[in-house]
Amino acid sequence: MNIDLSNRQHHILTRLTQQSYCSIDQLSSDFSITKQTVRRDINALCDLGLARRRNGGVSVPASLENSNYLTRKASFSDVKHKIATQVAQQIPNGSTVFLGIGTTISAIAEQLGQHQQLRIVTNNFEAAAILSHYDHIETWIAGGRLRHNDRDIIGESSDDFFQQFIADIGIISCAAVTPLQSIETSKKTVEWCLDHELQEAKVSQAIINNSLQTWLVAHENKWHQQASSKVAPLTNFNQVFKG
Repeated sequence: MNIDLSNRQHHILTRLTQQSYCSIDQLSSDFSITKQTVRRDINALCDLGLARRRNGGVSVPASLENSNYLTRKASFSDVKHKIATQVAQQIPNGSTVFLGIGTTISAIAEQLGQHQQLRIVTNNFEAAAILSHYDHIETWIAGGRLRHNDRDIIGESSDDFFQQFIADIGIISCAAVTPLQSIETSKKTVEWCLDHELQEAKVSQAIINNSLQTWLVAHENKWHQQASSKVAPLTNFNQVFKG
């Protein structure tokens, strides 16, 4: 199908690929156009199935949210580096640490080279590859299905793998953070971290359940995303790093 888009609409799509969500105010300012013009561009993209309207802005369609690894690695790279630095500074030498999936987690692995006597247990193939360069860091990696686009390993064998250890710190990322209605009362909402796939959520839950402390790394754009698999409420985490 031949899709006829303006140059500006192509640029908006590129921006969405890089950061998943854009507000109308942001696009209006960045392209020096009125909000009404932004809305017309958004409507055109949504009618073609290339974007999805969101409160106050636009995001990529649900089918594209869990994009390939290199695209996600480039997205918000400065913020991820900042989060990774903050996290690494708080990991004591001699700790056993679980590292979950995601590009922010890989960025944390890049910051651990100066630590001593760490035991890292992970299903993040990219993080394990980074840590393999350090012979003073003991690295354990889960077995299971390797997802090439995500560079991680998931499945029941990965869940069982984490249950064989107790970690001082378990660190996970997520696809989205969303307020959900509490089961106990219909009036109270609780923020939950969510993943796109149930198997991703189950691995993160195995990390949480076998860690003395649990840390969540999620830059602020995660609060504009949507996903369907529940991991845990934010109240379950000892620390949340947003950058």
